[in-house]
Amino acid sequence: MHDVPGSGANQTFSQDDVRRANQEALRLRALGDLRGALALLDAASEQSPPTAEIFSNRGFIAAELGERERARTSYARAVELDPHLLAARLGYGAELYAAGDLEGSRSQYRLALGIDEENLVAHLAMYELEQQLGNRPKAIAHQKRALATQQLFSSIAPQERRRILALCAPGDWFANTPLEYLVDRETTTLHKLFLTTPEQLATLRLPEYDALFNAIGESSENVEMLLLAQLVAQMLARPILNPPLRVLETNRVRCARLAARIADCNAPETVERSRRELQAEAIDRPTIVRPVDSHAGKGARRVDTTAELQRYLDEMTGEQFFLTPWIDYASPDGFFRKYRLVAVDGEIFPYHLAISSNWMVHYYSSEMKAEQWMRDEERGFLEDWRGVFPPAAASALERLVEALGLQYVGFDCSIDREGRLLLFEADPAIIVHLTDDRELFAYKYQYVPKIFRAFERLIDRQHARPA
Repeated sequence: MHDVPGSGANQTFSQDDVRRANQEALRLRALGDLRGALALLDAASEQSPPTAEIFSNRGFIAAELGERERARTSYARAVELDPHLLAARLGYGAELYAAGDLEGSRSQYRLALGIDEENLVAHLAMYELEQQLGNRPKAIAHQKRALATQQLFSSIAPQERRRILALCAPGDWFANTPLEYLVDRETTTLHKLFLTTPEQLATLRLPEYDALFNAIGESSENVEMLLLAQLVAQMLARPILNPPLRVLETNRVRCARLAARIADCNAPETVERSRRELQAEAIDRPTIVRPVDSHAGKGARRVDTTAELQRYLDEMTGEQFFLTPWIDYASPDGFFRKYRLVAVDGEIFPYHLAISSNWMVHYYSSEMKAEQWMRDEERGFLEDWRGVFPPAAASALERLVEALGLQYVGFDCSIDREGRLLLFEADPAIIVHLTDDRELFAYKYQYVPKIFRAFERLIDRQHARPA
């Protein structure tokens, strides 16, 4: 240590000193002394002429310590000093993203791709950013570039208790079950294998795993991927959770038909129509029309007349649509209630209740944050969903879970005016997370983790079975 400069107020650095300070800082970081490393870099960063690498490493370690402002200003100085320093561009993009500056973050990742057009980190970041900024085609294009380089992505748990190999499909956020929110990253290792081409898959060396999980959700875009997942599972000769052929049955048309055969389940018939067929369709009752593969109500609209349907088609660009009769499911108080529940290995758990004055209920556009009485009602649902659901509706949901035969699947539903289960959709890729305001939705932190623990038990039971 005698040949490494200190960080005293009167310390001066030569260029060799700066280089050695940088190397020593990286050594201290590797030993876990982040504060010592940062102190060295702080001192070195004050020297003249300034060095981009010093500021870049300073930003990296400051980010590890959670000092976001220092990390951001350090990276900004690094790219000012050396616009072609890739590590600084990537780090600056990450810090701007953390600060909520999506446009600024995208700009940095674009510049990073100008330095290295195949950079995996930048393409994956752009995949996330473009989706958030509403540019799905661009997002998918970046993901495609990333998957051309790498198909297996592993998050290794530091205190590993279980290992999942998840089969995934290329696509947007809705293409796959968001397992990242379900598992404890400290104890659960998650390997995500994106199914691309048979040639690429044939060259992969798969990691060891305890459970094989099909994370691919149902959509017209995912049919081929689900069939490929079935073949991959057969080649691996391992049991697969959420069998791909069973997932295909969650298609809106097929699931509605299956549910309609269950007593006390109100599952309005859904049909698929092409644009040409809809142009000749006559509407004589309120009907919901939506693009095939749409999510979160995007593009869904209630039309009451043939003229309204035609105006809808004039505004939309898709070629395939779902039609479903609109059911007035307003409660006696005039509000609409949409319940989300999740079945894990046959056991049903409540996830959330959204209450809205609008029939098209979405949790984060509803009044749940503004109204205490709504949150009180949601808390009651999470405490005892069977006490909220009429016995006939609860029984119908149980039979639907059994009929679908999936180990993990979510449901959006309500209760109709006859006390029956009103099914909106069943979806194994439904999002379940715990990122709500901890103070406003404190009760969720008591009940939602039960879903996570049930999922862990599901994986652990697979681990206990002989291969």
